[in-house]
Amino acid sequence: MSESKRDFVGYGNKKFHFSWPGGKRLAVSIVVNFEEGSEHSVATDGMVEGVGEFLPVDIKVRDVGNESIYEYGSRVGIWRILSTFKKYETRATFFATAGALQANKPATDAIVKAGHEICDHGLTWTEHFHMTYDQEKETITKSVAIIEELTGKKPAGFYAREPSVNTLKIVQEMGNFIYDSDVYSDDVPYRASPGGILLVPYTPDVNDFHFLSPMHRFSNSSDFFVYMKDSFDVLREEAKTSSKMMSVGLHARVTGRAGRTVALRKFLEYVKGFDDVWIATREEIAKYWIEQVEPTI
Repeated sequence: MSESKRDFVGYGNKKFHFSWPGGKRLAVSIVVNFEEGSEHSVATDGMVEGVGEFLPVDIKVRDVGNESIYEYGSRVGIWRILSTFKKYETRATFFATAGALQANKPATDAIVKAGHEICDHGLTWTEHFHMTYDQEKETITKSVAIIEELTGKKPAGFYAREPSVNTLKIVQEMGNFIYDSDVYSDDVPYRASPGGILLVPYTPDVNDFHFLSPMHRFSNSSDFFVYMKDSFDVLREEAKTSSKMMSVGLHARVTGRAGRTVALRKFLEYVKGFDDVWIATREEIAKYWIEQVEPTI
């Protein structure tokens, strides 16, 4: 997107007096990134993955240690997170790469059976901004087809992680998508242009990847829980006069670790104590916004 098209104003100081379903004021979207097996590796795309529990190897060879950590997310972490959601009767959105879903069909089936949403997170982690228009459209078409084959449903949402200037146009052209989440610029959904696809903002800060190298901002579950709680408390207070949305970003290989799952459990226990909060999938939030909120604003 060219700089001339950037929007620094948005909704401005507009107040939103609508309610989410059931008279709720704050919508909470919990996202699990399920992408193990799609990370960068010398074996698949000639790159050493740079994000992990520790610094990557310093030469172009397979980083088998980091690979093992990613495998933990698929072998163990995903099941711990699914168990936590079941305990707290919570449905989430899974930003899932087609590669990760293919690599662990039992987990894919369990996600779908539990009623969680699968949002298209691309084929793998290959950055979309490296692709031509045709290449990007081809790879998104493939990921949609794989997700539909594995789950019986085309995904309603898309999240590239590293979008290109063409991503929104392509996603809108696909026809099955009703929202994209490759933005971090608001606390409620919006459209970049009239008639454009709905943008449901995601979060770079209320996100467990800050446990990882090279960030290392969270050192234990308490750090992450306090940040989630603080974010929730401020947004809930603001939502009393203007309805809001909050996102939480998780990863199977991160929050799926025993000591970090504690933060998720504490957060769900805390949030469940408020009757003005709607925990919903992003598809539910997008549909409600399109059908109930947009016609009134």
